[in-house]
Amino acid sequence: MNRLLHTLNEEQLSYIEEINYEYTQGFLALNGLPKETVTFYGGGKIRPDDTAYKQTKELASEFAKRGWGVVSGGGPGIMAASLEGAQQAGGKAIAFRISLNEEPPTIAADVDVLFKHFGPRKYLLRQSDVFVYCPGGFGTLDELMENLTLIVTGKHPAKPIYLLDRKFWQDYIEWFEKILFEERKTVSQGYDKLFKIVDTKEELIADLFGG
Repeated sequence: MNRLLHTLNEEQLSYIEEINYEYTQGFLALNGLPKETVTFYGGGKIRPDDTAYKQTKELASEFAKRGWGVVSGGGPGIMAASLEGAQQAGGKAIAFRISLNEEPPTIAADVDVLFKHFGPRKYLLRQSDVFVYCPGGFGTLDELMENLTLIVTGKHPAKPIYLLDRKFWQDYIEWFEKILFEERKTVSQGYDKLFKIVDTKEELIADLFGG
């Protein structure tokens, strides 16, 4: 393989260097967090007066009180809520941001890493011990589907996945059941054990920590 490196052009070599740099920066950031971490996913358009924002903030605070580090995509909305909640409880939070034409982050994280490429960022967000998916758009659904795909194919260890807000997720999960599983048979039995739908902070905490 090393003998083929000379066949790479300047643009390809530059891309490889950028990717390596982003992975390195991300791992260094994670090494500064407590041993146990939780990643929050959710929409950047969720406003502070939305119930989902408030629930996310409360959940992030609860994890921080228990000594967990909080990881998010670093943007506005749900991502800001998780950072705000962690900081209010005196916890540590990391923002793995992506360079897009969107609103700047409204909450400053303890560590802020800006990515140019989606690949390293998505990989590093998946290094947590627990994942909480809050209401969001295409990006949130993309992260959830990728995570589930990696788990069922054995490319990523199964870890607790919570879908917060039953009303938001219910129709989506019913589509899994009625179309993917029952009608088209494109997913295998047991897929529904990969995640849990919860409505409240108390419900999630009781399931994860046993009380």
